[in-house]
Amino acid sequence: MKFFIDRYAKHKVEENPLYLVVLSDIMTNLMLFFLILYVFNIQPENKAAETFMSGFDKEAAQKEKEKKAEEVLNKFNEQDVALKLAEELLKAGMKDMAEVQLTDKQIKINIAAPVLFGSGKADLGRTSSEVIGPVAAVLNKLPNDIIVEGHTDNVPIKSGDFATNWELSAARANAVVNLLAARYAVPQERMIAAAYGEHRPVASNDTPRGRAQNRRIEIIVSRK
Repeated sequence: MKFFIDRYAKHKVEENPLYLVVLSDIMTNLMLFFLILYVFNIQPENKAAETFMSGFDKEAAQKEKEKKAEEVLNKFNEQDVALKLAEELLKAGMKDMAEVQLTDKQIKINIAAPVLFGSGKADLGRTSSEVIGPVAAVLNKLPNDIIVEGHTDNVPIKSGDFATNWELSAARANAVVNLLAARYAVPQERMIAAAYGEHRPVASNDTPRGRAQNRRIEIIVSRK
């Protein structure tokens, strides 16, 4: 009788062996290891590494989010500036002599050369401020880099201060850069003067209309 009482009335609980605890830790670590390998396998290496590390560096992840948000705001700001610039040129009566083009990479202001310069000359005319002034006011609202390009038609220069169209385009680009810096306080370190002469036409040089389109100053604002 005592045998049955001892067997059924008293429940004995055995503790798990120590090796099972160690084994469970090993299995957990292996599972995490293979999970990481799986993440790296299904994503591009750079993206996977970035994702993996961001889990350990919350500060870096937050900075990355703030950087992307700032880029989006800059894009909207650049669009607003381009629209404002077009409005200012329209108010100045320069609709047919200057235009603004907005792309994913740049804001381009195309100004017909006769608005700024006399034929074969690189001295800015008295009316040039009517165009350059509104442009400079808008450029100063952005921190972006600026390239001022000089372009001409392909008609050879026969007299004047310049031997080639390239020299003429270079002098004109420099004149615009100097005016933007000296009169309108556009920082010099943001600007580059470039000369292309007749080598980058936007229209055919076989017609008077085409040659007129090719004689131009382009002010290009890079979009960050």
